[in-house]
Amino acid sequence: MSQGDDTLQAALDRLAGHDGSAGGEAGLETALAEALGPEAARAVAPALARGEGVGPEGLAALLGAAASAVERARRLESVTGELRAANARLQELDQLKDEFVSMVSHELRTPLTSIRAFGEILLNNPEMDAGQRREFLEVVVRESERLTRLINQVLDLSKIESGSAEWQLQDIDLARIAREAAESTQQLFAERGTALETALDCDEPAVKGDPDRLIQLVINLLSNATKFSDPEQGQVWLRLHAGSGDTLRLEVADNGPGVSEADRRRIFDKFHQVSSQQAGKPVGSGLGLTICRLITDAHWGRLWVESRPGEGATFVCELPRAGGEHCDVTEYVDLSGRAAAQPGPA
Repeated sequence: MSQGDDTLQAALDRLAGHDGSAGGEAGLETALAEALGPEAARAVAPALARGEGVGPEGLAALLGAAASAVERARRLESVTGELRAANARLQELDQLKDEFVSMVSHELRTPLTSIRAFGEILLNNPEMDAGQRREFLEVVVRESERLTRLINQVLDLSKIESGSAEWQLQDIDLARIAREAAESTQQLFAERGTALETALDCDEPAVKGDPDRLIQLVINLLSNATKFSDPEQGQVWLRLHAGSGDTLRLEVADNGPGVSEADRRRIFDKFHQVSSQQAGKPVGSGLGLTICRLITDAHWGRLWVESRPGEGATFVCELPRAGGEHCDVTEYVDLSGRAAAQPGPA
């Protein structure tokens, strides 16, 4: 029973207990007003006080009061439902905020702890062997770079989502962007012992976009692929060809363990981390793919993942070719209402 129904029932109970002696007609009208409203109470109270039946006017007033009461109860129920939903959303946002703070704190603390520990060892052992000193300094540099990447990702995400990011629109060769991204990640692939195979021959590979952001998109996808490739014989493929309609289709595939259906549904969410089958724990900060999705959205494109467990994963990005209707605008699309990843083809 709704809150409105409870109020109406309580008023009717008080009316049922009214014997006509407590305040006479005025008392009866007050009791009726609580149950039916003042207009209906004024219409029927005199007749009821005299012990007479309710006439047509009184009956119409009663029916109108009943209809109004039902409508009020429905509105109250609707508002109550909206408030419950809003409260649930606030609780969800509060939980996400706590998870965000916890995740960032953890991701910042880990490299900082390593940097401090190895820095103190180097400071307290000036006579350390040159080889070991170099090894420790490499750890400090590597952890510093990791810390810088995380901070830059958080800042990039904040700028893009808030609409304060600066974009430089121009017609660019997507094949050239993909080649530059591949060159930029050569050292990363070498360090992880992963082979990269490219197939970037495509007719009219021009898109309208920001070259720096698109390079960031491809680098993030390549970096993600290296993390999950087969640790023994890692292989990543970077391909560009014509997509559906008047689009270009960029694919980054790996030969890793694949992505489960549950992870596919949330893989572009902030701080969602897929566990590495080899390491048995999450890999990365959980921001790279979110940034990829936002950059794709800003270029009027779509980004999704195709995968089967045990058969690797393919991240597919479709971007419209330069010259389409979207290129008549002077600014990127507003991302504030496009928080969810766009689904790929069925």
